[in-house]
Amino acid sequence: MTILSEDPTILAGGLAALASVFLVALRATQQGKYLAYAGVAFGLALVVLATERLWVTDAERIESVVYQLRDAVAKSDADAVLEHLAPNVQYGRSRGVFSSEQTREIIKSTLRNTHFDFVRVGQLRTNVGQQSRRGTAEFRVFAKGRFESSVGAVNTGAVNIGAVNTEWSLSFKEVEPHVWKVNRITPVNIPEGTLKNEREVLPNDSQERARGRFRRR
Repeated sequence: MTILSEDPTILAGGLAALASVFLVALRATQQGKYLAYAGVAFGLALVVLATERLWVTDAERIESVVYQLRDAVAKSDADAVLEHLAPNVQYGRSRGVFSSEQTREIIKSTLRNTHFDFVRVGQLRTNVGQQSRRGTAEFRVFAKGRFESSVGAVNTGAVNIGAVNTEWSLSFKEVEPHVWKVNRITPVNIPEGTLKNEREVLPNDSQERARGRFRRR
């Protein structure tokens, strides 16, 4: 049903083309039945398009969350980002996993000090498990901005992070019917120096908990 619910372009376009063929036949033969055939084909094309607009799939809901996250990040709006996170969200890196509390602190601290010129999402791929009610979204982000660095209460100036490509993977779960939230954030490919190290954006007590967590692993 994907061709109908998510991408009806081929089906609707085929029906419209068929209707055009019938109109050509009508003009050539002057037989009224071809007008009726054309009307039916155009009508079915409209039904296909209307169905796609009304039928929202789980994959489309996940895509919508990704784009809402993009808009929130572009505005450095941490609260809007946090609204899309599940209570047990985790942030995973190669050397370990941050807890939900630490993940939220990383997001708030990073966005508080980062200002974007633009954030674009591309190559978005989603997957949904109908039985597990879990899903994933993998995508690339092209962004440009600057990071306001500071030592204690002293602002040491803005660091231009330039225009960079990064790759991300988000894991989702359906927390209630038709509501999907992120329960794991995984940076797949982040150029060196693009983002501040997590220990730089976490408060000191959170840094200690993170280090202890990594040692236990």
